Amino acid sequence: MLNEDFSAWCVKLQQLTHLKRWRSLLVLVGDKAWTSQYVDVSLKTFLSDHRAKAMPNKNGLIYGNIDNKFLATELTAVNRKTFNQYLGTEQQLVVFSLAGQHKHENDFDVDAFAALSGTIVSGGVLVLLISPNQLQHAQKSDYFLHRFMQQLAVEPSYVIKQADTLLPNLDALKATSALTTSSINELQVVEGNCISALPYGCVTQEQVLAVDLMLKVLSGHRDRPLVLTADRGRGKSTALALAACQMLESATQPLKILISAPSKQALAVFFQQIAQHLPGAEINGTSVEHINGSINFYPIDALLKEQPVASIVMVDEAAAIPVYLLQQLLGSYHRLIFASTIHGYEGAGRGFSIKFRQVLQHLMPNWRNIHINEAIRWASDDPLEQFVFNSCLLNAQLPNFDKACQIKVNTNITVNSALQIELISVAALLEDDALLQAVFSVLVTAHYQTSPSDLKLLLNNRAISLLVLKRENILVGVAMLMREGLVDEDLVEKVLENKRRLRDQFLPQSLMMHCGVKTSFNYSYQRVMRIAIHPEIQGQGLGQYFLKCIEQHSVMQNIDFIGASFAGNSELVKFWQQAEFSLARVGFSKDKASGEHSCLVTKSLTPSAKNLQHAFTEQFYLQLSYWLTDEFKDMPAKLVWQLLNGNTELKRLELTPELAETLNDFTSGQRQFSSCIYALHRWLISHLTEDFDAGVLPLIARILQKHSIEQVCKQYSFTGKKSLNQHLIHYISLH
Repeated sequence: MLNEDFSAWCVKLQQLTHLKRWRSLLVLVGDKAWTSQYVDVSLKTFLSDHRAKAMPNKNGLIYGNIDNKFLATELTAVNRKTFNQYLGTEQQLVVFSLAGQHKHENDFDVDAFAALSGTIVSGGVLVLLISPNQLQHAQKSDYFLHRFMQQLAVEPSYVIKQADTLLPNLDALKATSALTTSSINELQVVEGNCISALPYGCVTQEQVLAVDLMLKVLSGHRDRPLVLTADRGRGKSTALALAACQMLESATQPLKILISAPSKQALAVFFQQIAQHLPGAEINGTSVEHINGSINFYPIDALLKEQPVASIVMVDEAAAIPVYLLQQLLGSYHRLIFASTIHGYEGAGRGFSIKFRQVLQHLMPNWRNIHINEAIRWASDDPLEQFVFNSCLLNAQLPNFDKACQIKVNTNITVNSALQIELISVAALLEDDALLQAVFSVLVTAHYQTSPSDLKLLLNNRAISLLVLKRENILVGVAMLMREGLVDEDLVEKVLENKRRLRDQFLPQSLMMHCGVKTSFNYSYQRVMRIAIHPEIQGQGLGQYFLKCIEQHSVMQNIDFIGASFAGNSELVKFWQQAEFSLARVGFSKDKASGEHSCLVTKSLTPSAKNLQHAFTEQFYLQLSYWLTDEFKDMPAKLVWQLLNGNTELKRLELTPELAETLNDFTSGQRQFSSCIYALHRWLISHLTEDFDAGVLPLIARILQKHSIEQVCKQYSFTGKKSLNQHLIHYISLH
């Protein structure tokens, strides 16, 4: 194949896709020398486009091990740790090596692939580089990549192999590329070549509605935040910028608009639009000065620490910011706009769309939501978007289920004849794409940090097994299980010496390294990685029933322990405790995405495992009282209650006559709080095994976590020390 032919082909491809406002997926399959040569040609062609000249500096990104000096000067290199910083930017070209940056040639970073594809503008190209060895590997053992390549054959894409003698035919694309008058007008509006007839400079009516709602956040009632979501390319960041411009232009008093995002790069489009639509403004990097006010960028940590005065706070790409940090903003500012790309389940997964919305509903029930559907950055039938959605199951739909259906679940497994448990193989998932979509869509609803790599894990990891719960052949529940334990002694020794960490050995490794269980690898484990029930029929006991079935399945395999690890809150901990699982560990640091402590729970299934579990569970609770004044000082009091409520051993703790008398001295006002603290501590620990009463939360904060009087008064709205003391006395007297 001649370079001249390929260069002409690239020019033709770009012209045709530009007319359709599509983006192209070009796949080059060959060795490094061949792919490097053809990437050079495609780079010179695709970056010579007239639209690219209007873009600042470098107009594309490169991901992966690609030894090419020319590429390095023309494209910005990104990697596994930095690609998220470019969400929200606009690129003409992305060159993506499927091998990534790791030594293992077959380590396809599908998370980065899915994210970076959304940065490409219409007429742009994603060049995907694949080696022949990777294709061979896909045929043998990489089922995710095998399915990925099958999708390439289904979706409109252009695969060129080193041995090919002919280039892909573009006649079909050419035949459908005739522009109508309306599409020409649409293209001109999008590229800024004519003035939009819509208000504020918007391109779609949905954008107009979004701007209107953002303006109401500033002018309307306080504490009514707006959540703006959209898939990539829908003009979300532009809508934010247009709203900010309108706020400043119509302001009657000086405004201070603050905007935050995961990085400065994520706001490139925002500030480009500010420069275009706010005449007379002085723009210096991420700072804008206008006659009626200012716009300033603050990283989220600086915003929370400094808490500068603001008329309104905007947060772009909010799904990539930990939920607990977003929650802190709610307590600091009264006028907030949260905008985020919801590219399927990308970013922080479904944390923003599920968990953060739950937080909003609890703290600010009058919050509003708008979702922009219509694509702006590319056409609605863009083939690259469809390929990414289908290959990564970003568009997986939940199985249809009758919302009115009630399933009566009996604790006796044999009674539930209407429910079936089935073990599903990877081969079955690959043969039935509808089943794969149903399984994965249910799994996504259960976990707010799901990413495309989870689909890869499901299809490729041999240690994982999949159990599904069905009713009349309709999927109602899914569980991902992993076998762990019984590892070679030489490997265990290296773990003990901190020389190695073992993959797919989370439970025994955590018990050994964090709980001091030296013999943990001598036992077998069934780890419940995910367990999910169809959201339309939750709350009927199906989760507990399904967990019982998993336990029975594990017993039949002679498993010693069944366990799980999760970001803990009081409701989740309660779910596992109801199934008679015990706490083995709570992580000291908070999860970056959820802001919650990780919890590890186990349940022994054999006599020898039962003795061991009793030992490390007892050790956990013996240390918990000390941790509550240090590592867990800021743990939510409701979670503290739930942790202690699940320990039945505490019910045996009876107060001595001397301690009981001290307690009476406190409630009668004869002695002060500090002189009675040990008796109060002992009584409260035992009392926490009783049914929950919200009045106990200030006692947990003050007595167990040693929060100051000022802290407890502020958190629970007491007027002062006297009011707090009266509450403590009243609560203890009642119970």
